[in-house]
Amino acid sequence: MKHSAFKFSAALFIITLFALATSPAFAWRGNLGWTYDARFPISSSVAVAGNIVIAGDNAGYLHAIHMASGQTAWLHEGFHSIVGLPAVSGQMVVFAQADGTITAVSLSNGELIWQHNPQTGGAAETVMEGVAIGDGRVFFARSDGRLLALSASNGAVLWTYESTMGLRSAPIFSNGFVFLGEFGGRFSALNPQTGERVWGGGAGGAINTPATHDGHVFFSSWDGSVNSVLIRGVIPQWNTNVGVPVSTPPAIGGDRLFVGTADGNVVALSRANGDILWRFDTAEGTVVGTPVVADGLVFVASGMGNIFALDAASGAVRSTFSTEAHINGSPAFAGGILFLGSSEARVYAVR
Repeated sequence: MKHSAFKFSAALFIITLFALATSPAFAWRGNLGWTYDARFPISSSVAVAGNIVIAGDNAGYLHAIHMASGQTAWLHEGFHSIVGLPAVSGQMVVFAQADGTITAVSLSNGELIWQHNPQTGGAAETVMEGVAIGDGRVFFARSDGRLLALSASNGAVLWTYESTMGLRSAPIFSNGFVFLGEFGGRFSALNPQTGERVWGGGAGGAINTPATHDGHVFFSSWDGSVNSVLIRGVIPQWNTNVGVPVSTPPAIGGDRLFVGTADGNVVALSRANGDILWRFDTAEGTVVGTPVVADGLVFVASGMGNIFALDAASGAVRSTFSTEAHINGSPAFAGGILFLGSSEARVYAVR
């Protein structure tokens, strides 16, 4: 009986290893597939919708690129640097520009659907990150401490939440709430219908964009802390300080979450209890883009333009890729390919 159980366990282990080794991410080797020239430095994170790769540049152009060929699908012209992650909802792409302009375009051809323009064009209306879409609304945060909800159908302002602190990170919509990290260290859960602050918490430093998984919300802060809260009942689960400022939102993969730090480290924590499982030092400055987790690998962009593919279980380096230029946002992974933009005005597809 014991011998049979051993053979079954060994077979299961081999099958698991085979599944990992043949998964698209685990097979990633850092080989260049194609390069797209954007003319201007890529300033946004990269999004993937169907067979289209989407990225914005610092001159205001939103680029839609065919995933297979790297050729232009369409181009939408704006006037100010595109920030954060372009958000896709159905056949609509919504993106933020640094001056506070929020634009919705068609995913199929890039034609304008609606646009929200800042009232004054002053520094108070600056947007530093992207938007969130949910409940028929588009949510975005401004540096003057206001979070606005727009109608997803026509861009009309529905309500405004006024924080007592500055807002530098993007909100998210999940589990029936708008979750928001504030620059002064306050964490808020807002009613998406009214903008009322329903509950919240805090940290000792600026809070990054939160993340949710399995009924929990996770948020990280520049005071070095990472927090987990059970949304139902608002029950804190754990708080772990990694010892240095956390510069990225949490990225969740399986039973772990991953954050980047201001001193160039990637830290893996247990999603269940917050225990620190491993650290990897990129030795290349602040990690600015959210780590991307896919099929046993964690992709991290360093402050000097290198991508590290790390084993999610151990933190060991599996492969690397260099752009030789700064990477401003987060990459995206789809179909076994990593897509990333750089300050040398290029979007890369790397296998």
